[in-house]
Amino acid sequence: MSDVLTISSKKPEQSAFDYEALRKIGISHIEKTASAIWTDYNIHDPGITMLELMCYVITDLSYRSNNSIPDLLATPTDSKTNILKHFISAARIFPNKPVTINDYRKLIIDIEGVKNAWLIKKTIPIIADITCKKLRFIPPVTGKWEPVNVQGFYDVLLEFDTNVTKEQKLNIKQITREVVLENRNLCEDFLAIEEVTNQQFRLCIELELKPEVDPFEAVAQMLFNIQLHLTPLIKFYWLKNLLDQGYTTDLIFEGPLLTHGFIKEEELVASNLKTELHLSDIMQQILNVTGISNILDIIFNATDQVKESPNKWIIPVASGKQPILNILECNILVYKNGIPLRPDKNVIKNRFERLMSEHIIGNDKVRTEDISFATGSFSDTGNYFSIQNHFPKNYGISHWGLPSDATDERKAQARQLQGYLYFFDQQLANYFSQLSHLRNLFSTEDETATYFSELVTSFSQAEGLFANSDSIRSIIQIAAENKIDFYKRRNLFLDHLLSRFSESFFDYVNVLYSGFTSNTKDVISPAVINQEDIVKDKINFLKNYPEYSGKRFTAYHYVSDLTWDTDNISGLEKRLKRLLGFDNMNRRNLINLLTTIQHGFNEFNNDQYWFSIKDYGNNKTLLEGRIKYSSKEEASFDLEDALTLIYDSANLRSIENADSTFSNQVLKAGVVIGSSTEIYTTKEDADVDRLLLITLVTETRAEEGMFLIEHPLLLPSPSLEKPESPPDSPPSSPIEPPESPSKVTKDFFLPICVDESCRDCQDRDPYSFRISVILPAYAPRFLNLSFRTYCEQTIRMESPAHTFVKICWVSNEQLVEFQDAYKNWLTLKASGALDSDYVKLNRFIEIFTALKSVYPVARLEDCKSTEERTLFLLNQNALGTLKT
Repeated sequence: MSDVLTISSKKPEQSAFDYEALRKIGISHIEKTASAIWTDYNIHDPGITMLELMCYVITDLSYRSNNSIPDLLATPTDSKTNILKHFISAARIFPNKPVTINDYRKLIIDIEGVKNAWLIKKTIPIIADITCKKLRFIPPVTGKWEPVNVQGFYDVLLEFDTNVTKEQKLNIKQITREVVLENRNLCEDFLAIEEVTNQQFRLCIELELKPEVDPFEAVAQMLFNIQLHLTPLIKFYWLKNLLDQGYTTDLIFEGPLLTHGFIKEEELVASNLKTELHLSDIMQQILNVTGISNILDIIFNATDQVKESPNKWIIPVASGKQPILNILECNILVYKNGIPLRPDKNVIKNRFERLMSEHIIGNDKVRTEDISFATGSFSDTGNYFSIQNHFPKNYGISHWGLPSDATDERKAQARQLQGYLYFFDQQLANYFSQLSHLRNLFSTEDETATYFSELVTSFSQAEGLFANSDSIRSIIQIAAENKIDFYKRRNLFLDHLLSRFSESFFDYVNVLYSGFTSNTKDVISPAVINQEDIVKDKINFLKNYPEYSGKRFTAYHYVSDLTWDTDNISGLEKRLKRLLGFDNMNRRNLINLLTTIQHGFNEFNNDQYWFSIKDYGNNKTLLEGRIKYSSKEEASFDLEDALTLIYDSANLRSIENADSTFSNQVLKAGVVIGSSTEIYTTKEDADVDRLLLITLVTETRAEEGMFLIEHPLLLPSPSLEKPESPPDSPPSSPIEPPESPSKVTKDFFLPICVDESCRDCQDRDPYSFRISVILPAYAPRFLNLSFRTYCEQTIRMESPAHTFVKICWVSNEQLVEFQDAYKNWLTLKASGALDSDYVKLNRFIEIFTALKSVYPVARLEDCKSTEERTLFLLNQNALGTLKT
């Protein structure tokens, strides 16, 4: 029988849905507050009529609020795409880039043609020459030295499917290299990718078969079972299979997201390379075959075994080798009805290969699925129809209006009633509008309100009720929520969403408020924190949260052609940049202003020095020192003075020259110490560069960004005679063992400290799990020491626990050299070409290891000083001079 829609006669459990209950509550309230002047509560009373209509609207609002969440979030053009704007699917939020060895195994096994894969930990041996205080590849002939094993490297062993050809194996190896390098962890790298070496075994056995069994099929199935026990085929599962088996969603999607379905962790662990085999397990596999009734005799051993094993029940497997059953070497005798039969090995082999192919094909058909969202049914919950339309005709405010002979007084009374009811109308309409915008409250899109309003115009002569009908909508919205309330509430909603992922911007916002709203002379920062920027930072973080969480420890893809002006950076850098509110995520030039000391000679061939200030991005000199000095230090003092003076724009002026051209000059006590190199034809042109110089000096000397350097990638290769890779071939391993000591003519390593008494840096291994983070000291917010401290805390807290992090705040002058050398090294690394004699690597290491953190300058003052004293903090200030 078909379902029939009926209206329930049962009393609603909640009073919000019960008209009669609401009416009683309303009358009770009237009695308590107005019984002295209001005694008639019958249905003909106008006040009771209004109360009844209000109760009706409240029940309507309650029923709409009781819609399911999918229905409330639905849109008129709802689809799965719209739903994903509000919710992150399981396939996006649960998976992560590979972290563990098993994660990498899953990722490699997912490649077509790979049956199984293993990662073997490797170390790179180098020598710490204690006497010469440096690293090298070859032990010194004399002096003290210690071995150092650089960690974080892996070899990959592959087992291919049985139907893979030799040519296909080469292609699969290249694909595997691309996959593992694209998913490389910080401070880790991959060396050789090879096929696993097989160790062949043979089976000598006598069996009894049941009379009805095909002996060829039974023997083929037996050998197939044994081979799967020796080398288990990793099975892929459909999502439904695992859900039906009781696996939770987070466990199913744990690890990297694959293409061919899901792999059980326990099955992956069981497929590790074996070190020994148990004959009892093999016998169990044999007896599991339908039709085999008994095992009369059995021997299982390696084909190259020459001596009899002392214990035939435990068969050893060579280290790092995969046991394989050699069918043609097996000796199988079966008895059927007491008659001996020796099956043809070639027939058995063909049937065995057919079973293996069917098994592999069945595995390839599985595909990864996501958990779909149910789209709701859209109902226009924000549609509000004024209560004034429901009043009886004699009130004169509904669509009937007043009779044509109504007096002016009666018309005025009707308008007064409409105005009085409009207050309630607008409040109710706002409630309905708020309900219909539920999806906007928790949205990660750019929203403009958290309190929503809707102008009520659905009653008779509504337009004439407003004094300013053109701006009434904006007036009502402003009354509902001003900008201060919006940002406060918007931040709360975003904080709620962040907390669902155990994330917080609390410390970040506190640092901004405490460090950038100070009026002290030591803080060079904006006076007001931009609330819009804080909201934008949170939204940007939430929008891409699956990437910032699942890829947080992934390193950059160093064989990619994308090396500069690219987002091919580590996952840690991306996460840090979002947490610290950086606008630009790319690896790029961070310098806007470059100051240098120029060198030349006068007519007497004596040294001369003067300063230069350049717009680095446009390679344009904006100011040069007028006075030439005999020492670099004096020119540096002039530069410091010029930069200080430019902070007051009155000190940098556009001057008209005698020939009616213009130039920019900076004055100190009336003396020109610097001027523009360009002569301008108009004052407007001079002003453009003058204002640009002021902006660069006072606000944007450098842009916010960072460079993350993985020390293991800087380990040089011992071999200098290695040929360049062809363009289409995969890049070679970063480390190649030397063919002979004579081929190592030079080696360039990071420096080491061999001082036994040094507690800060005493270490022989500067490579294993070490990273350095380079930041521009002169980026606007980085001039604030509180924000610097917060940045350092965040970097260390977000970095992997097993890594050692060094943080360096460098000047623009250091950064210019660093960027140039780093860019060249990145390009070389991506190409896989030979760095002849380590020129580029050595240049980069030389600049990289010379970087020193830059701190704001302060002076030590004596007790007699009359100036206002400022703090001098160790590790936070640089000692200045009398000039600074």
